[in-house]
Amino acid sequence: MERYTADLTNCIIAFLTPILPTEEEYRIKEATRRQLERLTGKVSPGAKLLAFGSMANGFALKNSDMDLCCLLASDASKEKKEYAIHPDASRLVEELGILLRQETDYNVMPLPKARIPIIKISRPPTAELSYEISCDIGFENRLALENTRLLLSYAMVDPPRLRTLVLFLKVWTKRRKLNSPYTGTLSSYGYTLMMLFFLTHVKRPAVLPNLQRVPPPAGSQRKPEDVTLNGHNVYFYDDVAKLRKEWTSFNTENVGELLLDFFKYFSKEFGYSRDVISIRNENGVISKDANVWNAELCIEDPFQSGYNVARTVTKDGLYTIRGEFMRAYRILTTRVDRVSVALAELCEKRED
Repeated sequence: MERYTADLTNCIIAFLTPILPTEEEYRIKEATRRQLERLTGKVSPGAKLLAFGSMANGFALKNSDMDLCCLLASDASKEKKEYAIHPDASRLVEELGILLRQETDYNVMPLPKARIPIIKISRPPTAELSYEISCDIGFENRLALENTRLLLSYAMVDPPRLRTLVLFLKVWTKRRKLNSPYTGTLSSYGYTLMMLFFLTHVKRPAVLPNLQRVPPPAGSQRKPEDVTLNGHNVYFYDDVAKLRKEWTSFNTENVGELLLDFFKYFSKEFGYSRDVISIRNENGVISKDANVWNAELCIEDPFQSGYNVARTVTKDGLYTIRGEFMRAYRILTTRVDRVSVALAELCEKRED
């Protein structure tokens, strides 16, 4: 079995390599961010555009959408004045939308009246620019930036295993049509949290530390309970370079072994009717007893206590997800003679 999981690991890496972003794609998208930041500054002087989501957290695939958050200079020094939705967002969306249409060749769709005002921009590939640009610009979404930093920190703790597993899971769930909150399944972010939970709290020895429970370095002036944003505790240990010198996982399992166990665990062992996944919790789970946790699948947001990332998953959606976990485990444990065949069958596109 050890030889099989090693071969499976190599096949997964070979499978992912062609669909990862290239240096050129990162360079083009960073140039786009800078261009948009410059134009945003004309509407709101001193504003910064920061990337969040997959293009910034280490879990991007080729042609991933860009998500940008506009931080306004007027609020930079007002640490106590925090907004869920910035009061000027609708006006800024309208003004920036007009400017972008005047000065760029992007397709621009301002949504100033949306619950969370954003601007959607896009541009198809051209002969000169081979990458599609698809980008959402929002305002003052500081929790999303902290969430991105948290996932990036985890990605940097053990890139060969965590990044490979999460990226494969993203591709697999897309091909098996399991990653659409609009049709009752789970977002890619939700699956990422499931993998973090599995590697941090289920595997023994743990593959990853719980960054939200690692205490600050000795002599640090900040206390974890004091690190808050919009009323939420957003502390986590973010000095990954220092952490990697002081913390080492004793888990030596390869990607293939971990993926097999992930599918097995969520097929047969996780208590869907009993437990809530909570990666920040010391035990990784909390009880579904509380009235707030009454959904089919419950995954608590790392920072927003009581917020269910999996709230969109329906009964049929969970049935499909668990069925696909079972199918994956069956394929990977019965096709041990032909790794490439097993992987191809595993990732077949599912018909509706």
